[in-house]
Amino acid sequence: MQVIPESSLIAQLKAEDNAAFTVLYGRALPAIEKYIVHNHGDAADAADVFQEAMIVLLQKLRQEDFVLTASLNTYLFAIARNLWLKRLRDRRLVMVGNIEQYDDENTGIAFELQTVPAPEEKLTSWLTKITLNCQRILKAIFFYREPMGSLMQKMGWKNKHTAANQQYKCIQQIKREKGKEKED
Repeated sequence: MQVIPESSLIAQLKAEDNAAFTVLYGRALPAIEKYIVHNHGDAADAADVFQEAMIVLLQKLRQEDFVLTASLNTYLFAIARNLWLKRLRDRRLVMVGNIEQYDDENTGIAFELQTVPAPEEKLTSWLTKITLNCQRILKAIFFYREPMGSLMQKMGWKNKHTAANQQYKCIQQIKREKGKEKED
């Protein structure tokens, strides 16, 4: 296998050089495949997850402000691990009490279990922190799929521009609450 310094490999990946992707494939796939096979998956699952992880990595490398704070293999493994655990959660196969068994000793990567609220819980939390009027508007639009014309009549709005403006202001309230949560 060709030996390429990691800094050169990253530069080649940023330039989207196919040879660099081949090298990274050879370096990173075996550990990812081993991890997935040992955690309710198979080689096909590993190949799918690896491809998704490569897409995420490429998107990150395209960002001007992206700084890699770990080795490339470690970073790619962490992406793949998170993608795989998400798939398992979606399939309801992960027993959170046994998360320690998912740590691959051969990677030298230690993982810490963090309780992450489900997206629905986060949204519910943010909704309780915005104005009651915005709660009603957003629930009507997004939860109950109420047509905008009907909502305009109920709320006494004069035109679609006013309705769109109200929707925008309420969404901004949610975004502010989300931003506050990230600061904490």
